[in-house]
Amino acid sequence: MTKSCWLTVIAFLYVSVAFGQPAKDSVPDQVQASHTDELLFSEFSCVVKNTNSVRVQWKSVYSGDGDYFIVERSNDESVYETVSALKITDTITRYELMDNSPLNGTFFYRIKYVNKAGQIIYSKPAQVSLSADVDFKFYPNPADKLLIIRTTHNIDVEIRDAVGTLRLTKQLQPGLQVINVSVLEKGIYVLKIADKESNRVISEQLVKN
Repeated sequence: MTKSCWLTVIAFLYVSVAFGQPAKDSVPDQVQASHTDELLFSEFSCVVKNTNSVRVQWKSVYSGDGDYFIVERSNDESVYETVSALKITDTITRYELMDNSPLNGTFFYRIKYVNKAGQIIYSKPAQVSLSADVDFKFYPNPADKLLIIRTTHNIDVEIRDAVGTLRLTKQLQPGLQVINVSVLEKGIYVLKIADKESNRVISEQLVKN
């Protein structure tokens, strides 16, 4: 083989090896795959607590030490502001943030992943409706088979699981009402109440035994 041929082969192997190696600070291939949301932001949920704060929580199977999750919120899904940043470590899989100064009305949260190389990946937005004017109470919590709701207005009730799937829905009249929740598996749910008279919506965490 001639000298020029050998040089061509060596150059080809060099380029192949160089471009075949992932960047040191890039997100691994398994995170870049089609299931990015499931790996970085699984079980992403936002739950209103005590009508004046919102708990944002999610799970991540990726542990890029030194990378960050940034919690953002917006009232129009167009312009987002930063609420807080959390550093990713290899010892944490569940992340949680309590927003004690949320926006009023209906607004949105999203999670932004940022690594050391500046790569950015966003979660899908989660909608929250915040109001202190919905007049209702529910108990027990945790619930076993029956959930009791007391309200002074006509309300729509939704129960969604941790991934946002609608599991139960009811239309209730004023008074004391009972909902059978025995069909729900053990776990954490979001109880959403829509007050038809005041056009207000509130969400609370419901634990099923």
